[in-house]
Amino acid sequence: NIIGDAFIISGYDIRSTLRVLFKSDFFKDARFAKVKSPAEVVVGTMNLVGDFKGVPKPGLYAIGGEPANMGQDLLNPPSVEGWHTGAEWIDSGSLVRRINFVADRVGDISLPGVRDIVSRVRSQGTMTPEQLVESCLDLIGPVQVNDSTHQELVAHARRSGEVLWDAEETSDTSTRRVTEMLQLIVSSREYQFG
Repeated sequence: NIIGDAFIISGYDIRSTLRVLFKSDFFKDARFAKVKSPAEVVVGTMNLVGDFKGVPKPGLYAIGGEPANMGQDLLNPPSVEGWHTGAEWIDSGSLVRRINFVADRVGDISLPGVRDIVSRVRSQGTMTPEQLVESCLDLIGPVQVNDSTHQELVAHARRSGEVLWDAEETSDTSTRRVTEMLQLIVSSREYQFG
C-alpha cells in the first residue's frame, strides 16, 4: 500500500502523502477512465455553456429531466446502492441522446459560455487547422483524444484552411467553424469519459 506507507514514513504528514498520491502513475492513469454519468454530462454541459447561471429561467425543468432520458432517473436509483458506473451508461439510444444534448448546446453561439470559448479562440488570431483543434480541445476540457480522433479532427479542420478573423464575413465563418469543432469534440468517444 503505497499511500499508507508514504503516510507513515512522512510522520503522518498529509501534504507529503498527497504529493505521493498525485505523482503516482495509478492516480494519473485513472483520469478519463470512467464514463461520465448522465448527471455529470448534463451538469458539466450546462456549466460549460453558461446557461441557467444565476436566476432560473424557463426550460430549467426540462434540463432537470435530461439525465432520466439518458438512463439515470436521479430520484429513482435502481437499488439502495445507487447507480453503477461505467460502460452501462452507454448504449445505442443513450449515446445518441448524450451526444445530441451536448452538441446542441455547444453549437449555440447565443449561450454565454460558447461565446466565451469563441472569443478566447478569436483572441489567438489567425490560426492553422491544427491550432484550431488544439485550442478547442484545451478550452472545452481540456480533453485528451487518441491519435486517430485527433487526426480526424485535424482533417476536418483542414478542409476549410486557416481560421481568419480579419473581416466580418471571415469572422462569421470562423465562429461557425469553432462551434462545429466543439460539436465534433463532444461527439467523440473520449469526451464521454470523465
